[in-house]
Amino acid sequence: MKKTFKKQMAVVFGAIAMIGYLSVRFFPAQEQSASPVISTKDETKHMQIYMMDSDKTLVPLSIPVSEEMSEEDKLALMFSYMSGKQEIKGFAPLFTKECTLQSSSIKNGIVSLYFDDSLKNYDKENELRILEAITWGATQFHDIEQVKLYLNDKQLTSMPNAQTPIPEILNRSIGINHFETSTTTLHDSASLTVFYTKKVQGNEYMVPKSKRVAQSQGDALKASVENILSDISVSSALDQPLYADDIKVSSFDVYDGSLIVNLNKNILASNRTVKQDVYNALVLSLAALPGIEKVEVRVDGVTVSPKDQKEDMVSVYALTYNEVQF
Repeated sequence: MKKTFKKQMAVVFGAIAMIGYLSVRFFPAQEQSASPVISTKDETKHMQIYMMDSDKTLVPLSIPVSEEMSEEDKLALMFSYMSGKQEIKGFAPLFTKECTLQSSSIKNGIVSLYFDDSLKNYDKENELRILEAITWGATQFHDIEQVKLYLNDKQLTSMPNAQTPIPEILNRSIGINHFETSTTTLHDSASLTVFYTKKVQGNEYMVPKSKRVAQSQGDALKASVENILSDISVSSALDQPLYADDIKVSSFDVYDGSLIVNLNKNILASNRTVKQDVYNALVLSLAALPGIEKVEVRVDGVTVSPKDQKEDMVSVYALTYNEVQF
């Protein structure tokens, strides 16, 4: 039992290290928006829809919804927006014409989504993005962990237009915004999701991107990422020098779904306040780890957070970002 626990902790540590590296190595900083892009609000007043920009990148957008709406109604609304219910500047519908969710049922953490032939109303080259958008959109709700798709009452094992395979267990481990082509081996590996910032039509958004990691790596991943981190300066991949040295995870603790990460001082700006864009990307990325419900970031044992955040520990379910006002 102890060996199993140590192995799990090694994998988590490796994931945390990988997130820290990827968020600063592969995704350079963008010019910041004047308004905050992440906040802690009552998530029942918002829901996320995944829309595609001109680069075919999926961006989660938070739209206002009535607290009285059922999850089934929210799912139907999600497909309405994905079909172009309302124009959103900088984004295009995923479906070429209306895709209607006929019905849905939620049982034991699994949502079954039933469609007619309108599910086929999309371009083949966007099929993987469609599958990712449906999966991530449906699993945003507390009691939904897994998705099953039905076309004319028959459960799908592959998508209808380009036959992209659907995993037997379809959940967020499928990843999002992959640049790999959709093949039969695409989803046979583990997925690590990192958030970064992107400008779309002059507005800044937090965008998730997943990286495929072979499931067998485990401790090897931890060792390799730590070696990379020791050699790469955080500022080396950025246009402006935000930090003098690299961000490192000195320790972490996980208990009852809460993750506390202790970092060195390089997450702080010159005025000793936490760097908002890096904090946002880090917290959202840590929150995407399986089984994590709360996140706390510390420097030398002291909790750090943006000025407008009152809580030391952030609930994953209270995070609202990329708000769209109509």
